[in-house]
Parts: sequence; C-alpha cells; structure tokens
Amino acid sequence: MSCGGPLSSVMMIAGAGMIPGASALSGIGSSLGVSSALTGALGSFNGLGITSQFSDIVSSATGVLSGGTLDSLRTLGADIFPALTNAIPGDFASALGSIAPGGVFDGGFTGLVGSMATNLMGAGDITKFAQIFNGADGFLSQANQFINSGANIGDIAKTFGPLTGGMDNLITGSFSQVSQAFGAFGGDLSNLGNLIDMKNLENLGNPAALVKQLTDVGGLIPSVENVLRESGLSSGNLGSLISGNFAGLADNANALLYDGMTKITGRDLQQVTGLLGVTTPGINSMADLLNPTKILPNSFATLTMPTPDGLRGIYATTGGAVNTNLEKYFTRSLNTLPITNDLIGQARSGLPELGSLVNTTVRKGTQKFI
Repeated sequence: MSCGGPLSSVMMIAGAGMIPGASALSGIGSSLGVSSALTGALGSFNGLGITSQFSDIVSSATGVLSGGTLDSLRTLGADIFPALTNAIPGDFASALGSIAPGGVFDGGFTGLVGSMATNLMGAGDITKFAQIFNGADGFLSQANQFINSGANIGDIAKTFGPLTGGMDNLITGSFSQVSQAFGAFGGDLSNLGNLIDMKNLENLGNPAALVKQLTDVGGLIPSVENVLRESGLSSGNLGSLISGNFAGLADNANALLYDGMTKITGRDLQQVTGLLGVTTPGINSMADLLNPTKILPNSFATLTMPTPDGLRGIYATTGGAVNTNLEKYFTRSLNTLPITNDLIGQARSGLPELGSLVNTTVRKGTQKFI
C-alpha cells in the first residue's frame, strides 16, 4: 500500500539498494550506480585493438602537442568513422556542446557516455538522483501533454476543417452551419414554440411532418381534419400521417396537404398556432408554417448550407429568392423537377423542402447532395 507518496512499501524495499552501503545488507543488492552492463560494454569497446592504440597515441601526445592540434587529434574521423578513433560523432557535437565543447572530451565518446551515466545516477548520491529523476519525470509529463494536445488538434482539424465549418461548428453544435446570426436566428426559433420536431429534422418543411407534429402536440383539430379531407386526403392517408408512416402516403399526398393548408386560416389557424405555441407575426395560413421566409422573418436571409466550397447562402436576396448557384451542388434524375426560387412550389409539387434536400429520395426522382 502507498504511504502518502508515489512509492509503495514494496517499492521502498526494492529501492533500498539505491542507498549507499546497502550492498552490505544480505539480499538487498548493490548501492545506487551506473549499470554494470553499460560499464562492461564501454570497457569492452575501449579494449579493442585499434581503439586502445589510438587512445595511447592521444595520451602520449597530451602535454606535447598544442591545445588546438591535440583537439584535432581527439576529433580525428568524427565525421567519417568515429568508432575507429572513439571520437564524438559530428552529428552529436552541436547537441553536446555544453558538455564537450568542440566535440572534445577526455576519454573520447565512451568516456562521455560513462560520465553522463554517472551524473544521471547522481554519482551514487540518492538525493541528487531523486532531483534528476523528478525533473525528468516532470519534463516527460509536460511534454506528453503538449504532444497529445497537438495530436488531438490535428484530429479535430481533420474532422472540423474549413469545409465542414471549422472550430465554429464544433463549438456551436453545428448551428454555425445553419446561420451565424445567432441572435436573430435564436429569436425566430423561440417564436416558433413546438413547430419544429427536433427528432424529425430530416423532414423539416414536409407538409406531412407538420401535420404529424400538430397531432403529437395537441391532436388533429376536427376543423383542420375536415379541410384536409375536403382537399382529397383519404382516411388511410390521414392514418399514415398520424402514425408517422410517411412511406404509406399516396404519391400526391403532400400536394393535397399543401393545398388544404392554404385554406386553413382565421380561427382554425389560431387553433393550430395556439397548440404549437407559434407567436411569429405574419402567418396568414397553415401553409405559411412551411415557408422559411415566413417562420424565420428575421434570419432567413442568413441561412447557409455546407458545400464542397464551404458555406454558401441559401437565399440570394432578402426578398426570399433562392440562390440558384446552389443548383450545381445537387444531382437529379431526369424526371426530377429543377430547383426553383419557389420553395412553396416545390412543396406543392411533392418535392422535399429545405430540411430534406440532402441525400433524400422522393417519388418524383432523387435529389442528392454531393
């Protein structure tokens, strides 16, 4: 168990071997020092014929040759074959400049390695070793935090790059891809009450989805049901609407629904907006609840959509004309009607509205976002 610090009692027993003189205690081990495997390897290298002979030459020249000439001798072959002369490799010289100025160190490269190993181990002093170890551990921890942060930033940049809204998209939960006029857009959404079913956004603007939302919130108003029946909707279609089985609707159901909604005005409309909690001014018929320019009067001109070229405005003017330049981002089968400036006309024709223009298949054809 831990005793209030990073080392457990078992680790302390194992670490007793780092205490000077611990080797005198049976079963404890040797005191703190450089690994015998390292010192053995360095000794074996120094004992090689050519290395040993060159070391003798340097020793004999010490005190005889001038300092500059002697340093040149000690660095002989550093950039060609340093292993032959035990010189500090040239690539290491700049990194070790403060320890071995000019790439020179008594005892050559093996002497430098041995000296650094001794210093890292505190030269047998556990207090020095503890400082070195804690400093290295702290550096490792901080370096890893920076490395991980940098790696995470790279991953986030791939996911939320400029073409997908960037960091704005991440921070706002993708709202910045819909509109960056947060105040105006938020105010419009607040006035819509329960008009929008957040669990069914893929059918936003679909007449059938509006009827389904009305029935979920307050039930289908009898007078509204009568108007829809008079427009040609069968009991089967109404049943499919209430259950949310849009696939069971007739091909012309959306067109019939829209036509019926244009006739729901006055008191019937007040009941609809009252149940849905809509307080947006300028709503003259239930069909207006499908029109972005009507339900988002203060922000519709700021609506955008993601494209391969970045965000692009959906509306070309504040008058409600759709940006026809968006047409190039959609592919359509031959029997699909072209995108027009009249979103209401699309609804009347049975084509999907704004909320379902992306990767949506309809009975008159296919519109797919690239």
